[in-house]
Amino acid sequence: MQITIQADARNTKNILTLMEEAGCRLPCNCHGKHHCPGRYSFDCDMVPKATVTVTLPDTEQDIQGIALENRPLVPGPADTLLIDLGTTTAALVLMDKKNGELRQSCVFPNPQRSFGTDVISRIQASCEGWGTELTTQIREALQRETALLCQKNGQKTENITHCLIGGNTTMIHLLMGYDCAPLAASPFIPHEKSPAPFSADGTDIWIMPWLSAFVGGDITAGIYACGLENTDKTSLLIDLGTNGEMVLSHKRHLYAAATAAGPALEGGNLSCGCAAVPGAISQVRLQRGRAQTTTIGNKIPVGLCGSGALTLCAELLRHNFLSPEGILSDSFPVEGIYLGRTADGRNLHFLADDLRQLQLAIASIGAGIDTVCKEAGILPEEIECLYVGGGFGFFLPIQDGILLRMLPDLSLDKIHIMGNTCLQGLYLCSHKNAVEHMISLPYTIVNLASHPYYKERFLHHMTYSEDVSSITNS
Repeated sequence: MQITIQADARNTKNILTLMEEAGCRLPCNCHGKHHCPGRYSFDCDMVPKATVTVTLPDTEQDIQGIALENRPLVPGPADTLLIDLGTTTAALVLMDKKNGELRQSCVFPNPQRSFGTDVISRIQASCEGWGTELTTQIREALQRETALLCQKNGQKTENITHCLIGGNTTMIHLLMGYDCAPLAASPFIPHEKSPAPFSADGTDIWIMPWLSAFVGGDITAGIYACGLENTDKTSLLIDLGTNGEMVLSHKRHLYAAATAAGPALEGGNLSCGCAAVPGAISQVRLQRGRAQTTTIGNKIPVGLCGSGALTLCAELLRHNFLSPEGILSDSFPVEGIYLGRTADGRNLHFLADDLRQLQLAIASIGAGIDTVCKEAGILPEEIECLYVGGGFGFFLPIQDGILLRMLPDLSLDKIHIMGNTCLQGLYLCSHKNAVEHMISLPYTIVNLASHPYYKERFLHHMTYSEDVSSITNS
């Protein structure tokens, strides 16, 4: 989409301000400070002195990764609504609570993205006086999409008598209209343990409890989806994304942590990065130095999503563009690895700076896993079941994650790709009325930011195994 912005030589406003005045608010995590280059075709701090036309990304493309897709949609009335309230997208599912049948589902962009694409930006916006607007945006969007979903199912919204919601702690604070200021600074104390069940317009609403400011109810739902709360096996759930949440279950006790992996695993902060939308490059293999790419839906490429970037990082290591010490060789092209061309003629390249973003994200995840394991008194290789949650895992070749030391070196039969564990957990909780049980789980929060072992292991995970031949492309 293109938009023309009127300006003249007397203009003193930056491009973001002018676009907002024209009725177009764009996600910009740095708020015009030019700390997130590459997201748009223009500098966000540009002060145009003449009329300018800019190209904007299509924000209405379908987002991939909604789970429960293995369960068929069956015609019939629905009385229960499941909501996975994510930072980037929200997913809704209509179901019949009595027999567990699914009726309708949808995914739509979180409208709060106009205030930034990560939770830090949302917290900042809330603290700057935009809290009411953020709350109104998401409430109206949920009401609108619920009405459309019910209409599609041939029923009224009044027929919905139960609703379960899972989301990260910040998103729930914004939904409920809570003050986000306590989430902005240490000791990062949420508003309360979790919202108590309540009723609205005849619908009983349960919100999955959070474990901390950075381990939210979406992860609590994932715990239930993977059975971590009642297993005797040493099991780890990891949600690969910006916050890198993870929960280890060992001897019936939970160890939870969140690591600031950054947005690279979701395509953010990459020169040609994008979300997991149709046309996103989801896998890259190198043949004679040239990239062979796979896109979601076999569409014309629109950008590089997180899984594609990670597979390329693994390929760079396999083909000696990247040394085991984590350093690029002289054979890495100065202009980067050419990935393809978009429909509008834009060339896509993977740059050295993109690799650095991936390395930091990978190291943070790997070091986080090492640290929660140390707190439990075990080694990562003692994990008996590893559950990988999030849309990222749909397209991730596990061997690449192991090669790059993001995931522990486990046999593949111990690793399970789960997809959207939030929705799966909500589905199970709605069927078994288990929400209240999740509030009383025994757990320990592991603060990675101040943990000396995490810092030590982070440096370790910035390097890779000398022997890459033992880990194949399978």
